[in-house]
This record gives sequence, structure tokens and C-alpha cells, in this order.
Amino acid sequence: MPIRLPSWVKQQADGKTARAIPFVSTPFSFDLMLFLGLWPLWWILGVEQILPPFFVAWETVRYLWQARGRFTVSAPVVWAGLLALWWVVPALWVDREYVDIFLKETATAWSQVFLLFLFWNAVRTAREWNQAARGLTALATYLALGGVLFAVGIGRETITSALGILVPSLRKASSDFFASIVIRRLGRVGTDSVFLPFRLTSLALYPTYLSMASLILIPFTAWRTREAKGRVRILLGAVLVGLLVCLVGTESRIAYLALGVGLVALAVYASRSWRKPVRVAVFAGIVVLALAAVVIGFGGPERLWQAAVVEWRPGSFLVRLRVYEETFRLLPEHPIAGWGTQVRIAGRAASFSAGSHSSILAMGFRHGLVGLALYIGLWASIWREAIRGLKRGVAARSAAFWVAAAIALLGFNIRELADAWWWDQTVTMAVWTLWGLVLAAPASISVGGAEPPPAAEQEQRT
Repeated sequence: MPIRLPSWVKQQADGKTARAIPFVSTPFSFDLMLFLGLWPLWWILGVEQILPPFFVAWETVRYLWQARGRFTVSAPVVWAGLLALWWVVPALWVDREYVDIFLKETATAWSQVFLLFLFWNAVRTAREWNQAARGLTALATYLALGGVLFAVGIGRETITSALGILVPSLRKASSDFFASIVIRRLGRVGTDSVFLPFRLTSLALYPTYLSMASLILIPFTAWRTREAKGRVRILLGAVLVGLLVCLVGTESRIAYLALGVGLVALAVYASRSWRKPVRVAVFAGIVVLALAAVVIGFGGPERLWQAAVVEWRPGSFLVRLRVYEETFRLLPEHPIAGWGTQVRIAGRAASFSAGSHSSILAMGFRHGLVGLALYIGLWASIWREAIRGLKRGVAARSAAFWVAAAIALLGFNIRELADAWWWDQTVTMAVWTLWGLVLAAPASISVGGAEPPPAAEQEQRT
């Protein structure tokens, strides 16, 4: 949705007015909204994979200066901090070939800490919470628009980012890092697609990353649509449809499964409300019938597994088996602190390296058993906050947000079983912003004196 900038005039303590400067004298929540609102610009410039660490580091320093060093931490911030500290341990033995990858992912780990820290300390009112939510809505809008444009045949050419044009040597570099900041495309035509002539990427780096971002943003946008009114609801509904197009266009099997599980979870949760038994029964019946039709149509569960997993892009299935085999073979060499990065497999592309294609396996491979335990602890702390919110919001207007957040987290957890997600900053910003909204919601509601208002109300307030 369009971001409506507030007045640039601030009232000072002495009664005088001063013009507020974005990223200098505006609140973190507004800066985040503006930062995400400018995402297409960062993408065209080729800096969206570079800027987030600098943005969150600057905002953290600025907050600590304004707060005179006073702050508090929550369990997710502690877990994320411990993980970031452990993340740097393999620097002692990381292969020089992968130094750029290691440095970028280390910066990502610390960005995760800073963003959670900022949400916990700097987002304290309903207005600030709503600004952050609008930023995530803007990111969802841009991803949906990019996917739909490519699907209808617009913007199918591959272009070079402004950074790649200004620094031609970057285009010649073979590193995945340099490729991620130079090559700009909204999708891929005729590569390894199955039932579509293309696979969508939108503003993400690869179709897999777009599917992960979509699983986070679809439930969130559905909640925003539900709470909105009038034209805003129509526009948000169009964004929701666009995100569904993006998810389908990625041709990600595990993402389809994750979305299906999310719908079933929604039906189960809704069934607790006996005031709407007919609606719940109809919805559950549709889900069951749809699943049964798919199974029967493929000739039984065994044939469905064969078609969906083995025969659907068989090269992908076989390569993944090779990746997992090599990952387990190399794990014992650095079991405690890990390898630091993924490791190239001879004869395979860099994207199919050992320690990839699963967040769980990747964390264990790259950062050892300790890193894996810290990562699971971080997710457990996020889920703890989400479950608390579900319990608090059962009879409140915020219930729909907590349901949407839980479904988004569930779908993402299923999807990350088959891919790691720390490389693409479009995905990380979507995930971290949702995490932050989950962490800040209780305090924002309490301090603000009311629950976060529906989308239509918050558009009118700003």
C-alpha cells in the first residue's frame, strides 16, 4: 500500500519547531517503513543485499545514543545474540574461497540481533507498531507486483543493476555474492519449470526465496485485508492474489505443502469457535475433498509421492539427495562449530553445495551442534511469544493477527526444511519484521492503550 509520510515538522521542548530528517531524527519504526518502502529502489541500484546490515547498525547506534545506553533484552534477542557470537567461530578455518559468503552471512546474523533489539526497545506504541506493519505491507506489495508483471509477460528481460553498470568489473566476477548484486530479473523462462513456462523470482534472488517470502507475507496480507475497509481492502486483496500467483509461480513443492498445512491449521483453529459451525464444516470439507481429489487423481498415495517428489524436476530431486549425502559425510569433520559456510561439491553448481537446501542441516553443517541448538532456541523463543499472543487474543480484536502470524511461522518452518534462508535479504527482512511485530505487539498494545487498529483506521491516522 502507498506509504503516507507524516509531517516533517516536530515540536521541540522549547515550543519551537524543527524539520525531522529521515534516518536521523525520525523514529525507528518510521525509518523501517521508509526503508522497506524504498525496496524497489534498492533493488534497481543493486544494494538491497548490502544495505540492511548498515541500516540496522545505524538505527541501533542511534537508539542507544538517544536512550543514553539504557535498554532491555528479551529471550529472542538473547538467543539471536548468542547465535551471532557463535557464528564467527568458524572464521578461524573458513576456506578463503568462501570468505565473501561468510562475511555476508555473518553480517546477516548480527543484523538479526539488531533488528529484534530495536523492535523490543524502540517500538512501544500502537502508532509505531502500525508503521512497521505498513513497511511489511509495502514489501508484500512490491513482491506481488513484480511476480504478476513477469507472469503476464512484462519485464522478462534480465538487466544489470546500477551498481553493476557503474562498476563493470563486478559483472565479470564469478562469486555468488557479486552475482546477487549485479543481475536483476523478475523470473526465469523455460529453465526447470514443470507446469508453467517460467518460474517467478520477483524481487527475490531465486524462486525458492520468493516462495519463502510468500509464505510469510500471504497470511500477514490476509490479516491486513480482513481488517481493512473500502478501497484499501480491495487493494490489499489484489496484493494477496498477487502473492498467491508468486507462490504458485515458484513451482516449489514444499511451499505448496506448507500452504496446505497452514490452511488445515486455520481450519482446526477456527473449529474452536462453535458459533460458526456451518462455515467451519464447509471449509474443512473443502480442504479434505481437495486433498482426496489430488490423491485419487494421481492413483493413490504412492503414485502421488512418485509424481510430486521424484518425477517433478527429477534432476532437482537427485541433486538434493547428493547434497544431503555430502552434507552428512562432511558433518563429523567440524561437529561442534561447523564449517562456517557451505562447501562446493565437485561437478555441481555453487547453489548445490554441501550444507545447503535445509535450514536445519545448513545450520548444523555451517555452525555445528552448538549453532543448531542456538538456532532452535531462537525459533522456540519466537514461537513462545506467538503462542502467548494466541492465548491473549482469543477474545480480542488482535486474535486475527496472532492467527496469521502463527500460520506464517508454521508455513515458513515447513518450507525451511528444504532450503536455507539467510542469503537473500528480501527474505530476511520479511521474516525479521514479522518476528519484530510478534515481539512488540504486547508492549505496543499496553503502552498505546489500545490494540493495533485495523488497516483502514491506521491509514487514516497517518
